[in-house]
Amino acid sequence: MFAQEQKVILPKIRDDLKLLETSVAEDGSKRWLLFDPIQNKYFNIGIDAFDLISNWQSDIELEEFIKILEQKDYEIDTESLQTFVDFLINNNLIVCEDLKYTNRMKNIQKQSKQNIFKWLIHNYLFIRIPLVKPDYWLEKNKKKVDFLYSNLWQNIVLFLGFIGIVFVLRDWENFISTFMYLFSKEGFFYYFLSLVFVKSLHELGHAFTAKRLGCKVPTMGVAFLVLFPVLYTDTTNAWKLKSKYQRLKIVVAGIKVELYLALIATFLWSFAPEGIFKSILFIIATTSWISSLLINISPFLRFDGYYALSDMTDSKNLQPRSFAMARWFIRKNILGLDEQKPEFLTKKKENFFIIYAILTWIYRFFLFLGIALLVYYFAFKVLGIILFLVEIIWFILLPVYKELKIWWSKRQNVTFNKRNISSLAFIFVFLLLIFIPWNSSIKMPAIIETQNYFEFYPAEDAYIEKIYFSNAQLVKKDDLLLKIKSPMIEHKIEQVLKELEQIKLEINKQAGFKENLNRRFVLEESLLKKENELEGLEKVKEKFEVRASFDGKIYFTNSFKQNQWISKKEPVFVLYDNLNYKIVGFCNENDFKLLKQNSEAKFIFSSGDVKDINTKITTISKVSIPHLEFPELSSDFGGDIATRQDLNKQIKTEQAYYKILVNLEEENLNLTTRKQGVLVTSGETASIFSKIFKKVASVLIRESEF
Repeated sequence: MFAQEQKVILPKIRDDLKLLETSVAEDGSKRWLLFDPIQNKYFNIGIDAFDLISNWQSDIELEEFIKILEQKDYEIDTESLQTFVDFLINNNLIVCEDLKYTNRMKNIQKQSKQNIFKWLIHNYLFIRIPLVKPDYWLEKNKKKVDFLYSNLWQNIVLFLGFIGIVFVLRDWENFISTFMYLFSKEGFFYYFLSLVFVKSLHELGHAFTAKRLGCKVPTMGVAFLVLFPVLYTDTTNAWKLKSKYQRLKIVVAGIKVELYLALIATFLWSFAPEGIFKSILFIIATTSWISSLLINISPFLRFDGYYALSDMTDSKNLQPRSFAMARWFIRKNILGLDEQKPEFLTKKKENFFIIYAILTWIYRFFLFLGIALLVYYFAFKVLGIILFLVEIIWFILLPVYKELKIWWSKRQNVTFNKRNISSLAFIFVFLLLIFIPWNSSIKMPAIIETQNYFEFYPAEDAYIEKIYFSNAQLVKKDDLLLKIKSPMIEHKIEQVLKELEQIKLEINKQAGFKENLNRRFVLEESLLKKENELEGLEKVKEKFEVRASFDGKIYFTNSFKQNQWISKKEPVFVLYDNLNYKIVGFCNENDFKLLKQNSEAKFIFSSGDVKDINTKITTISKVSIPHLEFPELSSDFGGDIATRQDLNKQIKTEQAYYKILVNLEEENLNLTTRKQGVLVTSGETASIFSKIFKKVASVLIRESEF
């Protein structure tokens, strides 16, 4: 009761505040900016707030001021006027002559102060540190950069850039190879220096453009984006500009500077000598402006892209207004609440706000999740876990919890209607899709080949002495297939035999002389080496009589004839088992847990010229393969398995794969070479939720080790 009876005295508005007329509002009405030079803040106000300030009288009661306004045909209720007074007090826009207002502002300041823990949580993602106050220097030097804003300079840069691009395209391979230099220590150092240079000019682009348009630039400095340093320029004063196109010029000035630098660097790259300078030009021409563009152009973060979108769509405070509109839309369509809209907009603008807010939430979810993983992996283990939990709980789960809390508080106002019934039905179907186990079909890259396969290459260059088979002939094990002869091997055998005889004679000569005992040992060692050499040559010669190592079928092109010379690098014939085949599939680690022994399977040929084979899985390996034995399945050769070559030039898979074996018997396929395909089988039923849960659990178990 005491609080209601207490008289409200209007405070005095500070004299140093400035009212600046700005561009019209979205509904066409006039708008003003209330500028606080001490805090360097701008406040958007409409015609109602402007009239209140214009007629303001301090040190009188609130009710008395309302009567004065009524005499001037300005109607306002007590609650609305009190809201405006609170706005002035909460933003430190009044003169604190009254003890009551002084105490109130002290309380507001105390409440706004955060302990160091909360401050770190809110600010470690983006911390600003002002370094210089450049306004005087910019004012003094702005005339010196007039040429850089001229059409002549723009045309020169575009012309040089066009010539540079043409030259680069003609020397593309050399241009791309420069990129690998960045992975060296020296390359990284020059990349860092180039980045500082380019980003400094980027910020000067914002600063000089703002200054030329009559804006003050109070500070420039460094900001830390997830502890990564980036430069920034305070162009808050741009809000006083009436033209949104002028504000847009300031926003895009930095990116424009980087693009101009990139075009000039592209031109100079073709003429620069090999060395450090050429590498720096490559960095400026490519990586620096592309990385800047990817960050600055995003409208979902409060960088250049956000302010550009805000100005182009004439949407002040785009994110807060969009979020409010999207929350109203979600509450209306999911809960069925008939609440008043946060503001009345055209249908087109309303839809734009809702879509933008939802896209921003999705973007932020993946951004914060990515940042959480980033800080986890780059910080030491304990700090990484803490920062990861802060990201997930504070920036993802807490906003969701707060919104659900508001939903719960409004439960009394919820009644069943078409909107929330439809939403509940959609959610129910979605949960069914997530939690109901589904039959999972597992597809594996696979190879089909004969269980016995022999491709004959001669051990040495030789000529064919006799052929005992014809193409497509069926042969039995140990059948003689081919005789070849190598004069070189024959000659080597004869030479080794002669050398053996000579060594034996030398040994016999030394038999009776004790003083030549050491000489005898050397000769005996040489004898042993030559005998081993002869044995090896005899084994090679034995291979010149080629016999079938198993029952099978011959594939022979008839391009080889008797007495024809053949090379050891070229196959002569292929012997394969045309009845017994095997399928070798490779299952990745995610699907491996769902595989079932002896489950039905189908092999589908990639070529499509052979009928699919229905079979059963025979063997499932319990150990992942260290290397991939079939190059055609590798991504390096157009296959489906992501691979890379290790130091030993062996093919290594990027994730764990397990070998799956299917034995086929009495399948007369007549495949002369192994063929590629897909092995399809049905795995154990599992819900999407259980798959995600198992994946998350496995990662948590893996990362729980210190």
